[in-house]
Amino acid sequence: MQQLEEVLTIYAEGLEQHPNDPALLSNRAQLLASLGRYEEAKSDLDVLQEGELHVEGMLLRCMVHERLEEATAETLACYEEVENAYASDASDHPDANHILAARLAESPEVEALLREWRESDDPMKNLMLEEMLEMNREELIRQLLP
Repeated sequence: MQQLEEVLTIYAEGLEQHPNDPALLSNRAQLLASLGRYEEAKSDLDVLQEGELHVEGMLLRCMVHERLEEATAETLACYEEVENAYASDASDHPDANHILAARLAESPEVEALLREWRESDDPMKNLMLEEMLEMNREELIRQLLP
């Protein structure tokens, strides 16, 4: 835990020099969320403008919002935007984050995406990850953002 606090200090120092650096803000938000400091993570993510946040960061923003406010229409729309961003990617098969976004967006495509992923040769595919993708919504969010 001490090391993580030191990393947060390093991010803070970097952000003093470069207050709007997308990589620093995104990485610090991810660390803050993993520490359960969701309000602070949300603040960092909210600074980032459209186009500055990679799709995984967009997914994190949605999950942090849900962790703070439960699943709202706004949260579902956020996940749908992320799912669309993944769908527009020209990859051979969906990855776990694409399926996660579809699952949390309550998309009708989730079963087809999951089936396609299971049949793929994705090196990240494993039983534990597959089980996580099938958890109920609240359990899944709490697993990813304790």
